[in-house]
Amino acid sequence: MSIRKKVGLFGVGQTDICIYLASILQNMGFSICVLDNSYEQAMHYCIPHPTEKLLTITYKNIDYEQLVPVESWQEKDCDYLIADLGVWPSDEALAACDELYLVMDCAIAQISRYRQLMTRVGIPMSVILRDVCSEAVSAKRVLAMLQEENCFVVDSYVLPLCEEDIAGRILMQYQGYRRMFHLSGNFEKMLVNICRTIAECETGIIWRSLKRARKGECA
Repeated sequence: MSIRKKVGLFGVGQTDICIYLASILQNMGFSICVLDNSYEQAMHYCIPHPTEKLLTITYKNIDYEQLVPVESWQEKDCDYLIADLGVWPSDEALAACDELYLVMDCAIAQISRYRQLMTRVGIPMSVILRDVCSEAVSAKRVLAMLQEENCFVVDSYVLPLCEEDIAGRILMQYQGYRRMFHLSGNFEKMLVNICRTIAECETGIIWRSLKRARKGECA
């Protein structure tokens, strides 16, 4: 089986998004492999694992692996590979992905740092701006700063600050991922739109799969 697409997410706070996307795509009938290639290894705390050390942990019919070299990605037997690339991925990892998503909040240091990275590597990618507090700064201003002298932002998603979304992200690190938490409407719409980009299928199919993922079901 050849991988249809390799999807990379990097930045700050992308681990839960990786897991949610994998759950939806799996409920659509696709085989999914999720790689945690981040330094932080946050996914280790989200996915239940046995006491013995295994190269692959299969949970809810999704394969989870850690620190897989880029040159080995193509060997994975799956439809879609989703990689958590951490805060500062290598140029090699970025170039290996068919779809890239930069996840960030409104911290001004991130804007400067990731604008420089995008300009340097010259790879088109989408931006997910999460936990936006409009009382502090508008999403429009943050995105405008990020795109200053930077033409590599192909799409953007804005997630306003939402207690439920934050609770779900933290809860899965302490209790393990069981199902999609009560996510905000904006978060769910973003997941559907990304899945539509990745899998190129009808929106109705994706929403039905998301509803199954909400319940913790798998195909």
